[in-house]
Amino acid sequence: MKLVSHYLQSISDVGIFPSISLIIFFSFFMGMIWWTFKKSNRSYFTDMESYALEDEGVDSNSNQEMPD
Repeated sequence: MKLVSHYLQSISDVGIFPSISLIIFFSFFMGMIWWTFKKSNRSYFTDMESYALEDEGVDSNSNQEMPD
């Protein structure tokens, strides 16, 4: 760890990188929250929540075996 800290101390303005990382993370997080809760996604989420319960294309009565 001393090797890494030595190189980081020799870089001028190394304190700006954590700030930039925080801004990028916060922007991404807020963008995901906005995308999740915008009203135009209501129909998309309604369609997606019913996919797990649909039986289309699944033949539950077949006795298929796993290939060796």
